[in-house]
Amino acid sequence: MARIPYPDLSDVNDEEITAALGRARRVGTPRPESQAIRAHVPAVLKSFTRAWMDTFVDGVVEHELKELCRVYVTKTVDCGYCAAQRSVDAAVEEDHYQDLLLFEKSDRYSPREKAALAYTDAIVWDAGLSTDELWERLDANFRPDELVELGYFIALTSGQQRWIKTLDLGHREFLGDTTAGLSGEKVGHGH
Repeated sequence: MARIPYPDLSDVNDEEITAALGRARRVGTPRPESQAIRAHVPAVLKSFTRAWMDTFVDGVVEHELKELCRVYVTKTVDCGYCAAQRSVDAAVEEDHYQDLLLFEKSDRYSPREKAALAYTDAIVWDAGLSTDELWERLDANFRPDELVELGYFIALTSGQQRWIKTLDLGHREFLGDTTAGLSGEKVGHGH
C-alpha cells in the first residue's frame, strides 16, 4: 500500500476534485492513485491537474511528443508505477517506445522527437548537456513557445515521477475498477 494513505472518498465533496478523480478513472494518465494522494491537499490536486491539462493534454506541442518525453522520463527514473502508464489520448504505438533509452542511435525517431528527448535528458539528468549543439537542434525543430511548454512539462513530470516513486503506489489500489491508461508492461509499484 501507499506510504501516504488514500483519502476516504466519502470525505470528498469538492466538485473539482471529484472531476479530477473521475478523469483519472476514465483516462488513467495521471492514474487515480497519484491523484488521490494529491487530494489530501486540494490546492495541490487542483494546481497539478490544471498544469497537467494545460501542458500535457492541451497546449501548443503535440500530445504524442509530450507522451514520448513522459515515458522517457519513466524509463530513466525507473519508476515501475509510472512506466506502466500510457496516455489513451496519444496515438503512439507501443513499439515506438522500444528504443527510447537509445533514442540518438535509433532510426525510429524523427529529428524533432530526438531533439525533444535530448532536451528531456538535459532537463532531467544533466543541465551540462544544454550545449550550443542542443540548442541549434531545438531551434531548428521548435518555436520558443513550444520550448517553454515542453520544458515546463518535462520538469513537472520529472519531479512528480520522482516523488511518486517514493510513495510506493500500486495500480488499482484506489478506484481499482479501472485499468485505463495501463500498458501491457508489468503493472508495478513506484520502484
